[in-house]
Amino acid sequence: MKRILGIVLACVLACASCSALAAAVPKEKTLESTMTVEKENIRVVVEQWRYAFINSDLRFFVADVYTKSPDQLKTAFAGEEYSRDHVEAPSDIAARHDAVIAVNGDYYNYKDKVGMVIRNGVLYRDSEAERDHLIITKSGTFLALPMAQYEAGKGEMYVQAGVTQSFTFGPLLVIGGKAAQLPEKYVIFTGDSVREPRAAIGQVDETHHVIVLADGRRSGWSDKGMTLQELQEIFLERGCKTAYNMDGGGSAALVVDGVKINKSAGSRERPVSDILYFTD
Repeated sequence: MKRILGIVLACVLACASCSALAAAVPKEKTLESTMTVEKENIRVVVEQWRYAFINSDLRFFVADVYTKSPDQLKTAFAGEEYSRDHVEAPSDIAARHDAVIAVNGDYYNYKDKVGMVIRNGVLYRDSEAERDHLIITKSGTFLALPMAQYEAGKGEMYVQAGVTQSFTFGPLLVIGGKAAQLPEKYVIFTGDSVREPRAAIGQVDETHHVIVLADGRRSGWSDKGMTLQELQEIFLERGCKTAYNMDGGGSAALVVDGVKINKSAGSRERPVSDILYFTD
């Protein structure tokens, strides 16, 4: 009897595993629309995608951003200053800076307030953190700084070496053109069954960037969200050498030519502490 029960249990577990795997594969992938914004020094192409699963839909945006100069990538704070308290709607910050395209940043002042914060060449914070960091140099290069390589107190050294931006959310998604090994324990869940609204940025080269914004928690539009593993896939398909996960959930927002084009989780656009954006 025990042997029979064991066989039955094994079959049930095997079937459950197969079902979970099948549920993770979209039945259909549809490019629903494409929009292009072209100005003198920048070209932005935004695709809206729908993945249909067995019991849910996922909608997300992929933006290819082509610039003439690396210094067109910038960051901005809510209230125009580094603060432990300031928050503001991403679309309002973007409008103030004439952003052609903007995405929420790493929400540097949310909850634990750890890690290294360098923005537009100024060091604001450099505290201990078990986080992956993304740093951007004056020449526009994205550099991965995995948690094992981050040392608190080295921030000024990075500034002197030409680092203009740093982010402390993560995890890193792509390093050296390959999928990064996602940490098992992190500030957010990294398992391949975890679906959330997401915001992330990757780099093909210094004048070609990719932004991915996945909606979620919106029934009938994008029910749950995207996994980190799916995010990795998209950046790899687009040829990104480095890619990094920003704050997601209700904070995920994508503003293009003055209009927030995604549908945020929740009833309103969540105020955040910072954005990353591109100018003309």
